[in-house]
Amino acid sequence: MCYCTRSVRYCLHKFSFHRRQMLPNQWFYLYPSVLAYKSLSFLLKAMMRSVLLMPFLLYGGMAAYAAHVASLYDIDILVADESSAVREQAFQQGLDEVFIRISGDSIVMDKLKRPLPSRYIKQFSYDPVQNPVPDAQGVIHTHRLNIQYNGSLMEKYLLDNGFPVWGEHRPDLVIWLAVRDGTNEYVLKDSDQSQLKTVVDEALTRRGIPERWPLYDTKDRTALTIADIRGGFKDPIIKASRRYSRGPSLAGSLIWNGKEWQSSWSLLLENGNRHWSLVGGDYNVLLNKAIDQAADALGVVFAITNAANKQRLATIQLHIQDVDTVEKYQRVESYLSDLSSVTRVRPLKVDSQNVIFELILRSTEADFLNLIHNDAELIQVKEKKAEVKTDIKPAPENNQLTDVKITADEPGKPGEKVTEVPVAEQGGVQPAANQLPLYHYKLSNQ
Repeated sequence: MCYCTRSVRYCLHKFSFHRRQMLPNQWFYLYPSVLAYKSLSFLLKAMMRSVLLMPFLLYGGMAAYAAHVASLYDIDILVADESSAVREQAFQQGLDEVFIRISGDSIVMDKLKRPLPSRYIKQFSYDPVQNPVPDAQGVIHTHRLNIQYNGSLMEKYLLDNGFPVWGEHRPDLVIWLAVRDGTNEYVLKDSDQSQLKTVVDEALTRRGIPERWPLYDTKDRTALTIADIRGGFKDPIIKASRRYSRGPSLAGSLIWNGKEWQSSWSLLLENGNRHWSLVGGDYNVLLNKAIDQAADALGVVFAITNAANKQRLATIQLHIQDVDTVEKYQRVESYLSDLSSVTRVRPLKVDSQNVIFELILRSTEADFLNLIHNDAELIQVKEKKAEVKTDIKPAPENNQLTDVKITADEPGKPGEKVTEVPVAEQGGVQPAANQLPLYHYKLSNQ
């Protein structure tokens, strides 16, 4: 064992010894040091493991991750040449596509006053197209125009005009698509090379939605039948989807009857389901319409509008249970910071099992709770009753901290406030009348 690793373990051992000599609430002040020690220990171990894991990262994990790293604000458009007229037209087309992505609304450009594209372009470049061929209109595209837009300015423009914004934090959408083409019936899976699958992937990329196709191996087939997928039955689909994502699921049935494609779709969310049917002779058009309807429904749930009164942004507290490692703490803090509805995250209290965060929201409290409910990264739980202490003395008048016990036995529904009740008989200070709402969650096991 290297000297650095031994040193880190010695520090952690000393910390554990001294912590036993302290009052339960005193060691919180040493927590930043513990984070540093544990993070260094974790880093050293990770560096030693990386040598063994490198081949798998290069040839396995990297390929799986690459499908979900495209920016919401980058657009690639095929063009016929590098002329300014063609470029300006492509700039406008790309601007519309990004506005649709970040608003979660396929018809937002029919409602929004279209600004000049040049204001929002950060940079662009051309790449030659190898072996160009004519498109359906007979136009040969010889170049690919790569455009990067200023996403923060575009989001501000939407919010300033009263439109919601769906930020970069987006849960993976699990796709279950059952296809009957003549006598063949199958479920499209991750390893398939299929034109139908390619069209769905391109449509999801156009809307900025990360997707997960199932392995549909023995485990999946045992948990989920083709009949379940065609019927859009929520319980078995959600259960099978948890293997791949905590986010929503899209189940589709696509049947060729000899003349046209018949399809039915079910978007399954924590707060409800959406069902629709589409019919058409061109599967490309039909699948793009289906994905647009799914993306619009997701936009209604996940896109956030700024609170009406910016001078009084909503502030709440989240009590996250079972945060017993540095990795879990970092996961929670990173998750909350990435949410578009959150403007600031501040840890209020950390102990060996729990953390309480104060959140300042740019959305309404109800919108935030609905967002995390459907995102399923955090699961609402019952409150843990605090241990009754008998040696607590009255706090000084200038000390605003209070000792409280939690009395609610049942978890609240999304949007229902859960409050703390002071323990007056223990000498605790009564909380202020405007105490912040407190919600109790834990991390999803996945």
